[in-house]
Amino acid sequence: MKLRSIRGGVNRVVAILLVLIAIMLVVVLLPAWDDLRLLSQRLSCEQAMKSAKDGLIIEYLGRFKEGSVQDAMNTLDQVMVARPNICPAGGEVYLIKNSEGIYEPLCGLHDRNARQRTRLNASRALELLREGRRKALRSSKGVEPEAVDITLNSKPLSCERVPKVQKLRRGTATTDGFEGVVAFYGLAGEGDFPAGEDAKAEAGDIFYFVYADEEHCAIWKANDGWTGDAYWQQ
Repeated sequence: MKLRSIRGGVNRVVAILLVLIAIMLVVVLLPAWDDLRLLSQRLSCEQAMKSAKDGLIIEYLGRFKEGSVQDAMNTLDQVMVARPNICPAGGEVYLIKNSEGIYEPLCGLHDRNARQRTRLNASRALELLREGRRKALRSSKGVEPEAVDITLNSKPLSCERVPKVQKLRRGTATTDGFEGVVAFYGLAGEGDFPAGEDAKAEAGDIFYFVYADEEHCAIWKANDGWTGDAYWQQ
């Protein structure tokens, strides 16, 4: 009886130790696995972008010399039918002319130029905000939304309406009170934002927009264009 009791106690202790070891392994390995997954996505994206770039160059040289960005997008759709899925993590695909005048595909998540990535995503976010706001105003019969939800790089992003300029000049990682990817907008004639000829915005138009990721920030004003550290010289 005592022997059985001792064996049973030892078995329970061993089982508990095994569970604890398994938990510790998960805690230790999970971050490494996540880093490996992100690296795999980046490498796959870079390879896909290279294939898209090579295809665009071939089509560009063979079919048109002076094409618009829409022409390049249409060509990319032919070269890579599943263009929205080029990036395995769902990053936006942007086309920018390189020094040779040929459009080059860039990813909104994995482009290695962080400032350029922020600029491209900010411009796209403002475009999506305008579209989303128009839809919201139609569906609410003119009632201004408190926020407009958009999808950028396959992730939800809420653009919050604010009455004044936000304290964002750099990325959220170095700005107190903010984290991750954020976006805010203000309307002309509302709060601290001016309206009229000098403001280059009529009352009720979007006058101010700020987009920030962890690294950089891009700010747009109707009378001033784009600023923020994403536009600073490196």
